[in-house]
Formats: sequence, structure tokens, C-alpha cells
Amino acid sequence: MTPEALAASLADVRIPESFARFGLQDALAACALGLLAGLLVSALLARVTVRRVRPLDEARAAIAALARQDHGARIAGLAALLRAHGGTPPDGLDRALYDPRATIRPEPLEAAVLAAARQRPRR
Repeated sequence: MTPEALAASLADVRIPESFARFGLQDALAACALGLLAGLLVSALLARVTVRRVRPLDEARAAIAALARQDHGARIAGLAALLRAHGGTPPDGLDRALYDPRATIRPEPLEAAVLAAARQRPRR
């Protein structure tokens, strides 16, 4: 028996006709699956291609922004930055934060913030 004769002798497929043809619902399902796959790929690409910012660069930008503030706000902002980066405060910071007559120069605070930012890994 030849392969053509064997194929001709096989019984017809016994599924309903609605399953055998490609209709509007099938096209919409394929479109929905394509959109879902696109969303998953775009979410994965967004995760992979996100720009990594060095903590040192962030700290320098924040220090530059605080340089335009008045002295009290600048010291409080530098103290918050130092705490966010996990640094150790220099002597006299507690007194300068709570006593308006106490003075502290911002340069040691800036150096402490930058030193703490150098120790942190990239995000």
C-alpha cells in the first residue's frame, strides 16, 4: 500500500466544525496573547535596561541642591542625607540641629555624606 492510499483510507477528523475553522474569537484570542506577551517582554526589558545611578552621584547632586538653602535647612538636609547613607555624624551635629545658637560648618558634614555614599553599593 502506498502512503497516498494509506492517507486516503484514514477516517475523517471527528471534531466539530467550529473547532476546525479559524474564526473571529480565535483571532481575538491570538491578539490578546500577543499583547500579554508584549507586556511581559516590555516589563522584563524595563527591568534589565534601567539606568543604574551611583549613590555618590546622587549625594553630590543633593549636596549641590542643598547649597542654595539657608544655613539651618542646609545642615538639616545634610544630616538627613548622612542618615540615609548610613554615615556617622561628626561631633557637634546633635547640638547644631537642636540649638539655634550653635554653629557647625557644612563642609565636614558634606565630607561625611560623600564618604558614606562611597561605601554604599550601586542600585
